[in-house]
Amino acid sequence: MGGAVAKSFLVLEAVSRSTGPVRLSALADELGLQKSTVHRVLAELVELGYVGQDPASGLYRPTLRTWEIGTAVVADLPIRQSASNTLHELHRQTGETVSLVVRSGDDALYLDKIISPRPVGFSTRVGSRVPLPATVGGLAILAASDDAPDVLRRLATRTDLRTPIDLDATLRSLDTIARRGYAASSARERVVGVAAVVVDRSQAPAGALTVSAPSDRMTREQRTTTIDHVVAAAARLGESLGRT
Repeated sequence: MGGAVAKSFLVLEAVSRSTGPVRLSALADELGLQKSTVHRVLAELVELGYVGQDPASGLYRPTLRTWEIGTAVVADLPIRQSASNTLHELHRQTGETVSLVVRSGDDALYLDKIISPRPVGFSTRVGSRVPLPATVGGLAILAASDDAPDVLRRLATRTDLRTPIDLDATLRSLDTIARRGYAASSARERVVGVAAVVVDRSQAPAGALTVSAPSDRMTREQRTTTIDHVVAAAARLGESLGRT
């Protein structure tokens, strides 16, 4: 990506991904760009109102103008319009953190999330983007996607993934998920996740609903009940999409 527009979007995305104000030098290192290039792009983004700079520290942060663009796009997504009641009901039934995940390229994008009143530390938030096979919701979506093998082959060539893709093992897992109708993660990082795909009127995967909880709160009986709730909620949401 050598063009000026491409660099501008790379910088804006990097600033938006940051969990706090970020230094110019950190952005340049992350993106592999010259500091002078990043400085020029940031100056333009500040002038346009998409990035703000703290006068005292010199650190950069995204402004609400970036949020406005994303909100306008999300508000028009049929699954986002239909999901609110379903998410709240699933949260009421389980008492745990529930999320709505959609596919964006080869990634899973967290579109909405309701946090448990007894939360555990999560690495994702609304707007987080992770490779599809790296999250239980993404696996549920992949298991219903015709191009899953192609997605996995592309991801297997990436060197920035925290966990390398085992193509054969993941394909076997997707077959299992498709047969049983839900995806479930292990207690990795002491968190258990359950997800079910939401299909639209054409039976294409529109997203996935997930429930996440600490492993010490998810007994075998609770896990079975949670799976039933997630699968039923995904089916209801799919039906509502068919009516829109």
